[in-house]
Amino acid sequence: MVKKVLVLGAGLVSRPLVRYLMDSGFEVTVASRTVSKAEKLIEGHTRGKALSLNVDDVQAMRQLVQNCDVAVSLLPATRHIEVARACLDMGKHMATTSYVSPQMRALDAEAKEKGLLLLNEMGVDPGTDHMSAMKVIHTEQQAGGTLVGFSSWCGGLPAPEANDNPFGYKFSWSPKGVLIASRNPAKYLKDGKIVDVPPDRLFSDPAQVEIPGVGTFEGYPNRDSVSYMDTYGFSDRVKDMFRGTLRNQGYCELLTQMIRLGLIEDAPQQDFSKTTYRGLLEKMFGKPLEETIPAKLNVAAQESPLEAMKFIGLLADQPIEIETGSMMDMLADRMQKTLDYKPGERDMLLMRHDITFEYDGGQRKERITAIMVDFGIPNGDSSMARTVSLPAAIGTRMLLEDKIRLRGVQIPIVADIYNPVLDELERLGIGFKETREKL
Repeated sequence: MVKKVLVLGAGLVSRPLVRYLMDSGFEVTVASRTVSKAEKLIEGHTRGKALSLNVDDVQAMRQLVQNCDVAVSLLPATRHIEVARACLDMGKHMATTSYVSPQMRALDAEAKEKGLLLLNEMGVDPGTDHMSAMKVIHTEQQAGGTLVGFSSWCGGLPAPEANDNPFGYKFSWSPKGVLIASRNPAKYLKDGKIVDVPPDRLFSDPAQVEIPGVGTFEGYPNRDSVSYMDTYGFSDRVKDMFRGTLRNQGYCELLTQMIRLGLIEDAPQQDFSKTTYRGLLEKMFGKPLEETIPAKLNVAAQESPLEAMKFIGLLADQPIEIETGSMMDMLADRMQKTLDYKPGERDMLLMRHDITFEYDGGQRKERITAIMVDFGIPNGDSSMARTVSLPAAIGTRMLLEDKIRLRGVQIPIVADIYNPVLDELERLGIGFKETREKL
């Protein structure tokens, strides 16, 4: 009997997963609020079906889950719990590309009791970052190495030839998701001490990170790195633990300025229906904006975000295109409409691990650097779509083929998952190059 997959969501990263699973011989139902998006993913494939689904209709979603073997949730992260609840009630496995939330983690015991797998963090970051790092770490530990330091960087960016706007950034996923992430605090371990970074300091001291053959990028900390000490099973011999995000030069200062201006606030909700972009900002900062905004930031005009704000239309005397929402909603809408990929443009996905080991009782120290550089396909799938959704697709295929025996709430940090997934990604053209240096 042909196994059935339910894919909930038809967003920017969904297509490679849907095509991979259909081409692997499974029946795939794609359910989306906008059925035309789901139909575009199927493109008439004989093993595909597109359905309309309002995610607020939990009962309709549960009925779809009942009729599948594995449910893949590509919905906003806040919706995963509803899908997981349906999977547990209906006796179905589940996969997502998102971080494990505390609410998801709380389902671990029930999932194990029912013999079900809720496989999370099967994207690129989180996902491939875990898998590639753990493969290096486990290999070196088996060779007698002791892990003492870990840093990992990841970024989805325009390819160099498509980097043509003041932000140095274009969106291959949700703009609001990017902005929400910019307001997160961060935490990491340096020289054995915990460093806490409040949201307003997230971009204040960017690192310089080289990706050989591509360039040097800014990097800032990504959420709570310290929690991954337990997740990865690291011992207290590890004195440096850092996970970070890569951006093009100038991005961090620009985001810092926009935060200071109050443009990345998700509350309160406002009525924009009778306001222009320029009018809104003039009400906030006074006239003329070309003078008041640099003065607010205490910088020269050429060092202010005026050029970037003009590029996305914030200085235009045009009606705001959303009727209600927060400043963040308004900014995300402008970014989505102006910082997009044009036909034929490529994005790229960069990842770099620097993992330090001691050998022979601390007499010798070496660092292994693993780097992945992946480019999108012109007029085809973006690198972000491929690197986010293909790990989930491969994991789903392994579940359907009964090749994963783990149960409960899991992430891909065990060899039985990461080895076959990384092997398949390499076959699909997504792989790492490793170098080693003595310290």
